[in-house]
Amino acid sequence: MSSTFTAPIRVNTRQTTSNDGTISADNTGAAVLTQQAAFVGGTATEVVLPAGSIIHLIQAYVSVAAGTPATANILLDGAPVATVSDDAGVNDATLTSVSVANTGPANSVLSLTAGADAEGVLSVMYTARNADGTIAPYGSGYTNN
Repeated sequence: MSSTFTAPIRVNTRQTTSNDGTISADNTGAAVLTQQAAFVGGTATEVVLPAGSIIHLIQAYVSVAAGTPATANILLDGAPVATVSDDAGVNDATLTSVSVANTGPANSVLSLTAGADAEGVLSVMYTARNADGTIAPYGSGYTNN
């Protein structure tokens, strides 16, 4: 069973300390999400991120290393934003661009093309936000009385 929510997903306490039925002040954060995609060396693997997202972490879980240990570029809408090792193991990407702080007003494609023999899973951790980069939830200001 799965559930679908409209992003940004906010975590909020249900009631104020007075227990009067109103939703608490907006003092909590947005939910962090993760997408994964299997990759095979030499073929671009893509993950589509929602508009306005902030990228926290990109990892390559490499089960089969590239023939020659190499560093692969990670692109966001065709522009380099990070590099990651093709060595076997769990490899954290090195972010090289500030554009990962807000992917922009349209959905973005993050892609990895690993070395020729590499195999594994690309994992991207991000917070889905509104297209302008804010995390104000829809329905903000409603009460539950």
